[in-house]
Amino acid sequence: MPAMKRVHIAPTLIDAQLAADLLGSLGIPNHIFNVNAAGALGEVPFVNAQPEIWVDDDSQAARAREILARHASMRADEEQSCPHCGETNPAHFLSCWHCGNALAGRFSV
Repeated sequence: MPAMKRVHIAPTLIDAQLAADLLGSLGIPNHIFNVNAAGALGEVPFVNAQPEIWVDDDSQAARAREILARHASMRADEEQSCPHCGETNPAHFLSCWHCGNALAGRFSV
């Protein structure tokens, strides 16, 4: 049976949710741990209360880390063109804002 593996520690719960959504949309089942731990700050060290992303299958950990690293390294001004309609989209989009079709596999590893 596959074991769960931590792949990311996020600075905020919002960042954790964005990372979890990105991985989930690419078919990598995951969970956010420490969702309610912010209320314990002051009682526990902050490093023990940060939101963590864990993948369900440790064999997907390397792929998940690579995807998150690519996403984090993108510049805000990077763009990509939709292969279906030609519309320009921000580089971090997974689907075209104009036609809704999937963009080229930027995050596939």
